[in-house]
Amino acid sequence: MLHKTFFYTMAALFFLIPAAAGFTGAPAADRSSAPGPKQEQIRAFIYHHFGMEDQYPSTSVSVDQFKDHLDYLDTHDYTVLTLGQALDRLFSEKGVSEKTAVISIDDGYRSVWDNALPLLEKYGYPATIFIATAYVGGDNYLSWDQIQQLRKKGFEIGNHSHGHAYFLNKPKEEIADAFEADLKKSHAQFRRHLGHVPELYAYPAGEYSPEMADVLKKYDYRAGAAQKSGVIHRGGDRFALPRFPMNVNYAEMESFEEKIGMNALEVTKADPESPLVTPKNNPPALELHIRKNKINPDGLQCFVSGEKDCKMEISEKNKELVVEVRADDALTSRRTLYTLTAPSKDGSEWFWYSHSWVIPEKKPPQQ
Repeated sequence: MLHKTFFYTMAALFFLIPAAAGFTGAPAADRSSAPGPKQEQIRAFIYHHFGMEDQYPSTSVSVDQFKDHLDYLDTHDYTVLTLGQALDRLFSEKGVSEKTAVISIDDGYRSVWDNALPLLEKYGYPATIFIATAYVGGDNYLSWDQIQQLRKKGFEIGNHSHGHAYFLNKPKEEIADAFEADLKKSHAQFRRHLGHVPELYAYPAGEYSPEMADVLKKYDYRAGAAQKSGVIHRGGDRFALPRFPMNVNYAEMESFEEKIGMNALEVTKADPESPLVTPKNNPPALELHIRKNKINPDGLQCFVSGEKDCKMEISEKNKELVVEVRADDALTSRRTLYTLTAPSKDGSEWFWYSHSWVIPEKKPPQQ
């Protein structure tokens, strides 16, 4: 128990184009047809830099760490899919296999080509790469030619905005218009260089709001990916998909194994939907409706940025738990996570949910 609690405390500190056929690496076995009940969750991971940990310790993993992750997925019989493929199966009658993982990569740095691609091809694993179009071809970034080649190899290309702006810094009434204007710029670049527009979106810096999600829906996006720890499940919000962030300090195998084995704490409703924190609602209160069929409610815990500085009020409605969570003290960082964990009824498994808060007036952390 001590080991598990330590992991929760430390990890909580963090906050498309259909893939072309013919992945050219040695193809990994598709284990999605393995026998067993239909599964309704996906473990997704988010990477940025590879082998750049000296320059970017908060967003890079070492090449050896990444190799160890892929080797674990291989030796433990995981099916690795693009995010689009995994969502297709998750929301179909087929479902996904119990061991399904997604490798997603944000920003489109050159180290994807130099350091990640050789390993992904060796294991035959695809990935979903989210591109910020204004930076393509710039120093330390992929070129359009490399992105086209990645797509031909079977990688999925998603949208990560044009200018990677902090949209939540705008007044609330201006967020949707600013986001839509940026989206149109990215669409023009994708059409020019790839011939079509992605169907999946990853929010810049993981910051999102209902207004931004509504714009994505207007343009027929299938889903939006955030940057908060957790497991994707069928009943969750498609436009706030959780992914486990990876960096050199939280990518050692002990931590990776804990995350790949985590389950979704099945939140069916979160109120408020907006992540914005104002002086009038700080510390903010969060009300969650949680399916309780698999968890032991007596073991439910809450954390604020990895510390147990929070209070919970738990009730029951329509056979679901209704949990109100509030931090003990006012939030002070730009981004803060409320994280809830619970053991299974028999204590053999763990379940996880994170909700992100943003104080726009605060300076963004160094990326």
